Amino acid sequence: MNFIRLCCFLIFTQIYSQDIRINELVASNSIFQDEDGDTPDWIELYNYGSSPVSLINWSISDEEDDNNPWVFPEIILSEDEYMLLWASNKNRGQLTYPRTLITEGDLFKYITPTSSVSSNWTNINYNDNSWSEGSSGFGYSDGDDSTNIPSGTISVFIRKDFTISDINNIVSLVLDIDYDDGFVAYINGVEVARANINGSPPAYNATTNTDHEAQIYVGGYPERFVIDNFQNILIEGTNTLSIQAHNVSDTSSDLTIIPFLTGIFTDDNSQGVFPPDVLQYASENTSLHTDFKLSSSGETIYLRDNSGNLVDSLSFENLQSDVSIGVSTNSTNLVYFQTTTPNEENDNSESAGIVSSVVQFSDDGGPVNNTINLSLSGNEDGEYIRYTLDSSEPDYTSIFYDSPIQINSTTVVRAKIFKNNYIPGYSDTRSYFYNINHEIPFVSIVSDPYNLFDNDYGIYELGDDADGGFPYFGANFWEDWERPAHFSLFNPDGDLEIEFNAGIKIFGAYSRGNAQKSFSFFARGQYGLSEFDYPFFSELNYSKFQAFILRNSGNDWLKSQIKDAANTSLMYGTDLEYQSHRSVASYLNGEYWGLYNIREKVNEHFLASKANVDPDEIDILTNNAEIVHGTNEEYLNLINFISGNSLTIQENYEYVKSKIDIDNFIIHNVIQIYGDNRDWPGNNIKFWKSDGGKWRWILYDTDFSFAGQWWDWSVNNHYLVNTLDFVLSGNQTTWANAPWATFMLRNLIENLEFRNKFVNRYADEMNTRFLPSDVVQHFNDIYEVILDEVPDHIERWNSDDDPYNYVELMINFAVNRPEYAKEHILSELDLPNYHKVSLENSTPDFGFIRVNNNLKIQEQVWNGDYFEEVPITLKAVPEFGYAFSHWSGAINSSDEEITLDVNNDKFLEAHFVEDQTPTDLNIVINEINYKSSDDFNPNDWIELYNPNSYEVDISNWIFSDDNDANIYEFPENTIIQQESYLVVVKDIDDFSDSYAEISNYVGEFDFGLSSSSDAVRLFNSEMVIQDEVYYTSSFPWPNLGNGDGYTLELISPSLDNSLPENWTNFNEHGSPNEVNSPTANTNSIEQTSSVLWPNPVGNSLNITLNIKYLDNYTIELYDLKGVNLKEIFRGTLDLGDSNIFYSTDNLSSGVYLIKISSDSGNNKMMKFIKK
Repeated sequence: MNFIRLCCFLIFTQIYSQDIRINELVASNSIFQDEDGDTPDWIELYNYGSSPVSLINWSISDEEDDNNPWVFPEIILSEDEYMLLWASNKNRGQLTYPRTLITEGDLFKYITPTSSVSSNWTNINYNDNSWSEGSSGFGYSDGDDSTNIPSGTISVFIRKDFTISDINNIVSLVLDIDYDDGFVAYINGVEVARANINGSPPAYNATTNTDHEAQIYVGGYPERFVIDNFQNILIEGTNTLSIQAHNVSDTSSDLTIIPFLTGIFTDDNSQGVFPPDVLQYASENTSLHTDFKLSSSGETIYLRDNSGNLVDSLSFENLQSDVSIGVSTNSTNLVYFQTTTPNEENDNSESAGIVSSVVQFSDDGGPVNNTINLSLSGNEDGEYIRYTLDSSEPDYTSIFYDSPIQINSTTVVRAKIFKNNYIPGYSDTRSYFYNINHEIPFVSIVSDPYNLFDNDYGIYELGDDADGGFPYFGANFWEDWERPAHFSLFNPDGDLEIEFNAGIKIFGAYSRGNAQKSFSFFARGQYGLSEFDYPFFSELNYSKFQAFILRNSGNDWLKSQIKDAANTSLMYGTDLEYQSHRSVASYLNGEYWGLYNIREKVNEHFLASKANVDPDEIDILTNNAEIVHGTNEEYLNLINFISGNSLTIQENYEYVKSKIDIDNFIIHNVIQIYGDNRDWPGNNIKFWKSDGGKWRWILYDTDFSFAGQWWDWSVNNHYLVNTLDFVLSGNQTTWANAPWATFMLRNLIENLEFRNKFVNRYADEMNTRFLPSDVVQHFNDIYEVILDEVPDHIERWNSDDDPYNYVELMINFAVNRPEYAKEHILSELDLPNYHKVSLENSTPDFGFIRVNNNLKIQEQVWNGDYFEEVPITLKAVPEFGYAFSHWSGAINSSDEEITLDVNNDKFLEAHFVEDQTPTDLNIVINEINYKSSDDFNPNDWIELYNPNSYEVDISNWIFSDDNDANIYEFPENTIIQQESYLVVVKDIDDFSDSYAEISNYVGEFDFGLSSSSDAVRLFNSEMVIQDEVYYTSSFPWPNLGNGDGYTLELISPSLDNSLPENWTNFNEHGSPNEVNSPTANTNSIEQTSSVLWPNPVGNSLNITLNIKYLDNYTIELYDLKGVNLKEIFRGTLDLGDSNIFYSTDNLSSGVYLIKISSDSGNNKMMKFIKK
């Protein structure tokens, strides 16, 4: 545009700006994709005027008084023209233009290979003159193929050249592919995308992992892959896209490959064509992204001109997913559209509003023993309720509700509120079960029978294309289809815990062929929730999930029913990511459906919750570096480095250590090898890293571990198998130990440091966690939970097997495996022998022994087997107030840490003594904010105080609550200055917003402090406790800290902070980083003459009181959570000394409180320790 024209536009902008309107917006979009393949919210502008308007320096915001709104670039909106803005928070103000360089119908060279193809067939200069030529797509059946290939073809290889004139003008490169069943795509010989197939590269006759149906021919869309680092792949001039497409089997009913390659350019050019509609690029310049997102619950959008004048605004609330609000095509009114039309005229079918009312049920469902009359309500004036009793989704033809529904048998009631000319709200569902009884929680899954059991549409059905044999490839349940469903969870007493609408898919691999199939559930805006906020798993420190699984036990179905849950939970506390589990009974559309395990779903959100990292900054790979999320570039670079550099050279090993979490990698391999999982590592392997982090491995799907391979489930001697040879020999025997799968371990084991670390960790686990008695107890504990449910489950699925027979196989494996596992280590790593190491510590209260910087040995006598030529380390760690004296036995030394060569049986004793030297004062837990008030909410925080006259470095110390899994590690260089404070916060933003003047804090910790009872514990870097406070929100603790605006404040740091009487609520909003009470000190607390002895106490506690006033006295025993355990004494005591004896035989080891009170109101708390 020339300068004169631009000036004219600027002059007339003010005149015509009122013609620009916010024409349509969607606050929860799942249909239209941006250039990254995401589906963000969007806003559409439209110029209703007769002249173009310059939008340069105009702004749009979701805040009325926004000092820094998102500003438009230099752009003209012509008359009768639309403009799409992505409300994505990506903040992009550069116009870009999508151009599809390769599209459906383009000519390709192709071959259906009958033998291996040259390894350089993906390169630019490969001579493909002998190949056939045809138009895409390629395949057979389904009617979506321009070039037909023979039925039963396993693979087709295709190639096409395309031209790039200027790489610098491309900001993104996108590959969209419609495929059936899998593929690998390359540009200029570099792999850029793959789906549903293993191998690097896959062999010409390789089959895919599962069935995957093409989408375009059924009205769907191709899958999108945004190509990372395309600048390093493309060249200016001719480039080549190559794809090998593969089938699931030679009996498969169809094969499809239809590729689209699109460049996102910074200039409007004539390369390629504008993307076809199936790619869903909403316009030619749809790359503007605002710096905010839209809230589907409601807000107001403000459009202002370059002078800051309000041009238009649009307010909305409770906007459903994929429903838009916009300007009516029949008037200027705002209306709602169920068909959204970005960059096009608004739809003619419009509604006056959205029903926001929610159906209220007079009974929440669950077990029912008598007839109930169910009332439905919640509809406002002009609204009415319709319902169904057959699990189908209510619509305008469903039963009209006008009187209570009589329920006298198992019934599913689904109801929805309607209003004429309004979009109905979400349906709600309740399930009523007659004469049921469960000892475990149970779930109800409800979905329209059409979604589940229709021959063509149902996700549970075989359909018309299923293979004749298990696992029935080609069946509907092998498709990646998602359907709406309702989920309810009831506790064993029958109370409804949580219910919601969600998306549901069939989940799993070969276990899809089982009659009882696994489900995955997804929180999506289109169903009403963007996350599931419920503590499905009590052991976790987070309770928000984007997805979860109902697992049928996979390959262990109708066998032990506990295999994977038991195997993975055995590794609790090992720094392995694994899926928590919860066993439940189930009902599907009211019919009993047997046992399931609720499991976490392994994805970026699962890892973000466990590691407290951004899910968008996570890379997840599977199998041979196939991308699940993010990119595989760093991992491929690491593999290339290992391929070209010997890890026997320590410098090379140090580089690998900087990229891999070695401890995590080792323990992952140890459990898989010890458990004899031969469905790994060539399968069921996922690994991940966050930005700046190291690669870590996830433990999941261990159904083949601890006695179980699908070809010989009942064999009872799997403990003999040398699984270490399976992964170290390099000789491939099955799909599961292909060279690529064992490559990492085989190279790392060549390094002596790694070998020793691997062997010692393996031995550590066999000496503790894998001890047969512990494993057997663990397996039985897991099975006992489902014991009462098993008979009904077995009957439901017509099985004759007793699941405990398979548990006994697991137990047999656990009992016999150690002996053979040790022999495997000797033979595979060429070690001479293993020997017993015996450790003794006669004063475990004074300290403990750390073995290999891993095991914490607190027993008086302990022994374990370790390997010759693999030294172990032992460290004596004194508890606070005690000191290490010396080692005796095989080594006489005063060094706390020693190295032991295990060339024969060894005995060592660690000696600890009371510390007679002046010691540091402990860091004090001085203030606790466990529940803020609604009007002042800095979130949870604690305050520490350093009472010493010098600074204390607490780097790598640990703060935890009463759950050992919840930890916050203090960062490097964390210093508390002398006689100063440090605040530890859960949420930095919340804290800084509330206490803007305070900067002396660290965080964030990713767990919350309970508002009923909890602990605050502080450990040093050796995990020796430094201070701990067990508090409650009720007597005898001060109670104004429970949401009333106060905190728990220690009266003075010199007081015993384990005693509730030494805490109070001084200051509204607390006193972080300050003295709690300037006037309070130990001298202000009345000292009474009362003594508890001995302390610590053995079997009898002596309470000695010096009575100065005649009164009625009460002596009570409490635990640290404030629970009154016993009234020891009540009555009058004589003047002078009185002795009261109390037997403590029935008390377990720990800390207890004695409360002494009188009728006159005086009271005192004292603490004692039970050994």
